[in-house]
Amino acid sequence: MSEPDPKHRKTRWHCLLARVMEEPLTALNVAVQTEVDVVSGSPKADIILLRREGEAWSAEQKKWLADGLRDTSAQEVLIEFKFTESMSEAAIEQLFVYDHLYRAKQKLHRDELQSFLLLAKTPQRPLLEAFGFQPTDKTGVYTSRLPLVRHLRIIVLNELVDLPHNAMVKCFASREQEWQKGFASMIGHGLLKISIQFAWILSGIRRTRMKGSLESVEFMGWTPEYVMDLGRREWFESIMNSLSEEDLFKIARTTDIRQKGIEKGREEGREEGREEGREEATASMLVRQLTRRFGPLSPTDRERIAQANQATLESWIDLVLDAPTLEAVLGAERSATTH
Repeated sequence: MSEPDPKHRKTRWHCLLARVMEEPLTALNVAVQTEVDVVSGSPKADIILLRREGEAWSAEQKKWLADGLRDTSAQEVLIEFKFTESMSEAAIEQLFVYDHLYRAKQKLHRDELQSFLLLAKTPQRPLLEAFGFQPTDKTGVYTSRLPLVRHLRIIVLNELVDLPHNAMVKCFASREQEWQKGFASMIGHGLLKISIQFAWILSGIRRTRMKGSLESVEFMGWTPEYVMDLGRREWFESIMNSLSEEDLFKIARTTDIRQKGIEKGREEGREEGREEGREEATASMLVRQLTRRFGPLSPTDRERIAQANQATLESWIDLVLDAPTLEAVLGAERSATTH
């Protein structure tokens, strides 16, 4: 059966949110996964899984976790994200099933897993009350008094307080004034500076939120890669637009002189530079894939990947999808190195 036309695929907003969360959290030993296998043999669920290392969430990790998420002691967190859909009885039932099946499959105790329904749109109060959900001491976070669903939490993005740790998820709120606060907070507190890729993906998300951009988004099938490229181009354009004509002329003239002066040396070093660039890009891709599949990598594993050549990196990437363990990807030499 042929693949459906991308123009008719819906944008998977949980993947965009996961890509944004992945950039800061992965560096802090928190694995961010999507399409979680909640039970063997079933289709993967469109949810986000956060899994940390260590006994408790650290202060650095909590800087990137919104109210509700940062208040749990559970080692694993399931997030069902609704961007275009409103809260419904089916959404609550779906999260309940995901929570039950995943916990049973992973053999987790109740306090080891916390599940959240993350809502871009503000739910109707009667529906919240029907399931016993009441506000907590954290604005925008709800918990239920009913025994059947009291282990589930609801986070309403439009209601979260305008604080730095809420900014990243508030960028996905439905109300313009709220998502604008999210982006303003990210910029104002210097949170975009963690990496250029993070700045690009947030810039791309903001571009999609601008007036009129979302009218046909569900039919466009925007991927994290497309949105990041959109942000990269906007980032470059904003820099160029901020320069005066004189500055642009100086850049063009300097570039032309430098081009002529180093053309010979560049030709000799071009292949070496290309190879280094390919290795860095491949290594970065491998780290992300391994982290999504097996959880945070140890410093030893990251160093080994950084030292590998292009051929080795590509051979490891080929093994990621089918390998049952991290050891099966990195091989026997990894075991000898880490023991």
